[in-house]
Amino acid sequence: MSSQKLQLANYSSFAHLLQNGGDFESPAQRKELQDTIEKSTGRDIPAIEDEIQQSLTRIHKLEAMKDRIRATASQFQELLTPIPINRLPTEILVEIFLILRDTSKEYTTTITQGVWPLTHVSHKWRNITVSLPKLWSHISIGEIEKPAKDQLQLLKTALARSGSHPLHLEASLPCYISTGSNFDSWPLGSRASNSIPLWPTESQLSEAMIRVVVQHSDRWATANIHLMFADCLRPIHRRLSLLEKLIFWGDTYGSPALFSVAPKLRDVEFLSADSSTFRLPWKQLVRFHDSQCDLDVDPLPRYLQILRKYPQLEDFGDDYDGKHEPVPHQSVTHHKLRAFLCSDPRLIRCLTLPSLQNLHLRAQSIFSRSPELVLAARELLNRSRCTSSLRILHLKSVVLDRNVFDLLESTNGLAELNFYFRKWKTSNDAFMKRLINRMSACRKSKKFDKQVLLPRLESFTINIEKTFHYDISTCNIQCIDEKYVDMVEGRWNSPGNGISQLRVVKFESYIPTTLSALTNRCIQRMKEMRDEGLTMYIAASMSEDEEESQVYVKS
Repeated sequence: MSSQKLQLANYSSFAHLLQNGGDFESPAQRKELQDTIEKSTGRDIPAIEDEIQQSLTRIHKLEAMKDRIRATASQFQELLTPIPINRLPTEILVEIFLILRDTSKEYTTTITQGVWPLTHVSHKWRNITVSLPKLWSHISIGEIEKPAKDQLQLLKTALARSGSHPLHLEASLPCYISTGSNFDSWPLGSRASNSIPLWPTESQLSEAMIRVVVQHSDRWATANIHLMFADCLRPIHRRLSLLEKLIFWGDTYGSPALFSVAPKLRDVEFLSADSSTFRLPWKQLVRFHDSQCDLDVDPLPRYLQILRKYPQLEDFGDDYDGKHEPVPHQSVTHHKLRAFLCSDPRLIRCLTLPSLQNLHLRAQSIFSRSPELVLAARELLNRSRCTSSLRILHLKSVVLDRNVFDLLESTNGLAELNFYFRKWKTSNDAFMKRLINRMSACRKSKKFDKQVLLPRLESFTINIEKTFHYDISTCNIQCIDEKYVDMVEGRWNSPGNGISQLRVVKFESYIPTTLSALTNRCIQRMKEMRDEGLTMYIAASMSEDEEESQVYVKS
């Protein structure tokens, strides 16, 4: 209350009457009391009203200030938010999520992998992911570390969220499916077919997951399947209306017609499987690759028959250890084959491929028939008159000798060259240094009068793979040095004179490797070219641990 509030002293002359319940019988007393009240209220009430008005004004000012602070805080919160991605439009988020889906190699049946974590970030992200069927269209099932029923539920949830979208399936369960199951009795779509014990074994869980994905076989667009026993896939027969590409590993015995009815199937690849036991829609295939091991029958006559009988093929590949006796010479001219992967020089010598643009030579062993493979390839190019039209050459585990140089010198139209090694030999360094020197577009030495090797080259890669997990071989590579960088820099800057710009340069080793000639100055120069736009990647393992690697330059 203010200092101007009513005081009881102003009414002291009437106090005893008020306290004793007296009555004001005299008109004069009543008039005196009335005048006193009017005089006091006339003085105090305006003061109280004025104070109230001032308080309301201060409150309005404080409210306005609070609104301004909130608006400023909201602006700063938007600018300084720890997750700027939350400000991206939904369309951009969708594209990012699809990139994650395409690059993720994890299993659909693990809640912490693949696209599952996207559903746990925020309500917005969850709404986007759940309502996007194609985000769930990549289905991967595989190694079962801890058998649990929720893995099956995750698979069912992902399939449900994929809606009617075409599926891309990867199933790798080679050892878990029991041969004793009666797969022919699986009632597609029935709940009974998905029954599973409360605590399933690996075999029971694997079988249940296969049953679930088989029910959706009419939506498979691509299928990469690794199963020891193909019997469990019998229900898919005649239910592959969308299948375009098939990669199959495993035992094919007893299911010859499994993939015989697939109206859109164009691309088939068998890995460590006897493809001769399958009936395929051959007349519609444009790509066929076959990789076999431990063969009892020489596959060469069959491959020649395939190439002779199906002229529509554009890509053909074989990968096997050809330890068989020579066969009578046969000649097959295939006019449409543009890509050819081969490990058997006998097959190469039987073919003429005038449209060949992509050649992969894959030696089974650097000590077994590798020089013969390269010689046969050179003869093939000359015979087919396609040396100048060859665009891609991959050399895997071949001996680097004069034969390889002769092959490269004859392919002046080559745009992509890849070397792939299972092991690195010290002699490879000398070959690579010579090759790099011949590829250089700005050689300073006046002794060289030969043309620049591979003038159209745009991609140059070297890969050293680990053959076995117990392979502990180590190597010191000397060819990645200053001259290597000079070559890359010269061709990146593309001096003209008919020399194409080098766009992709990669070196990667998966065995313990030392790049002792790669100086800090080399690395800095390569990073500068990378920043200008060159796709550059230089990395090498440091130890037996595959996770430990030194990345020198990363694109």
